[in-house]
Amino acid sequence: MRIDSLFRTMAWAATCVALAGCFWSTPSSGEWFKQGADGSATARDLSYCQREARLVTREESKIDQDIIASRGGDWQTTGSYSSNVAQMRDKSAAREREMVGRCMRNRGYSQGKAK
Repeated sequence: MRIDSLFRTMAWAATCVALAGCFWSTPSSGEWFKQGADGSATARDLSYCQREARLVTREESKIDQDIIASRGGDWQTTGSYSSNVAQMRDKSAAREREMVGRCMRNRGYSQGKAK
């Protein structure tokens, strides 16, 4: 029983860290520009793209949680738990940023200085 509880706790903690990383690493609406789009349109499109990206990365995070639950004990034994969880979190955050960027570019936005 104690090991199951430990794995659940580790999976829960990894999920919280991953979500916090996504929250702070997502581009803001001020970084995207589209001719003729005002701030509210940009924010609306960005919100849509972020929501869509989260739907995909949420499924990937579930897979990561399963991996953490099954391999977490081994990683703790070898001292690599923190680095493995951080690597998963970083990969997930990068994937979400990539998906948001692709979505925004498909909607006609560019990232960088306003032209």
